[in-house]
Amino acid sequence: MNNTNSPNTLTDPLNWTTAIFMTVNAIFGIVCNTIIIYNFATSPKERTSFNLICAARAIANVVILGMGFLSLFVPLTIFGENLFPPVHHAIVITIINSLYTGLQNCGFLIAINRFVAMFFAFFYSKYFTPTVTFILTAAMFAFRFYRMGYDIIDNNYNQCFSTYSSVYLTWFPTRDPRCRNKYEDVFDLTTLLLVGLVLINIATFVKIYLFYKSTEMDSKEIKKRIRKNRILFSQTIIQDLAYAIDMAFTFKLRRYNNDILFTLRLNRLSDARAWTFLCGTVIWECVHAFDGFILMMFNERLSLLKKHLFYTSSTPSTVSTATRTRMFAMES
Repeated sequence: MNNTNSPNTLTDPLNWTTAIFMTVNAIFGIVCNTIIIYNFATSPKERTSFNLICAARAIANVVILGMGFLSLFVPLTIFGENLFPPVHHAIVITIINSLYTGLQNCGFLIAINRFVAMFFAFFYSKYFTPTVTFILTAAMFAFRFYRMGYDIIDNNYNQCFSTYSSVYLTWFPTRDPRCRNKYEDVFDLTTLLLVGLVLINIATFVKIYLFYKSTEMDSKEIKKRIRKNRILFSQTIIQDLAYAIDMAFTFKLRRYNNDILFTLRLNRLSDARAWTFLCGTVIWECVHAFDGFILMMFNERLSLLKKHLFYTSSTPSTVSTATRTRMFAMES
């Protein structure tokens, strides 16, 4: 196809460099996330409520990296944005953006999972079984699939096509005023979700800390449990922080009449192609690639840092079964 809008992509060193980077990063992410999925599918001991959400998260990461980056962004970067028609750009971008929102919902579900386990341990084993969690996760993604279909049909009808630019090396929503209203509330909803995640995780961490302060335990037991829960808390914070960084680099300050939406888009600080690639593509891809890596590193069975992260003492625990039950809901 004729690449009139993006000449010289085949001979542009930056296009080839970015294409190679996206390819390597996507393959790395797909491998990490696939390992998480395989581990959950083949190990009965791994089929807990928490790991089920992580597996669903990994599946979405694989689809985004494979369909969005490897199958769309990389070919367009090398051969030009006219390689595929605008409607093809729009369909794929709509799908991966919808899954991105689904991943944010997964993060919220994980936070709720841990919150209930700490504050309502009695109800956790009853309402957070793998079966119930599967139903909730399936319903959540079913809604995302519905929105995918609705948005694709609506965008096609109104010719509202988001497209990838092989010049700026990132994707852009259409600038047609008829289509822009759909993007106005994205930042506010995402911000509220991230704030909710932070508050829930802080409450969970405070609950753990206060329990340690109020319960007499053997010093080794205290250190072991503090270390493990600090690790779990760190995993959640790192994953949430990745989405916060991506959001900061993605959204921009917009003006609609006299209203200012304080939505920072750092890629507006420069029009340099390398900068727009970093803000609009690199950080987004890294969120999904390293999400799988983080899931691996904090998985007790898969972690390469098992000896450092999941140290277990050979000394028998002095904490009674009743104390453990009050402290943590049993993972099912």
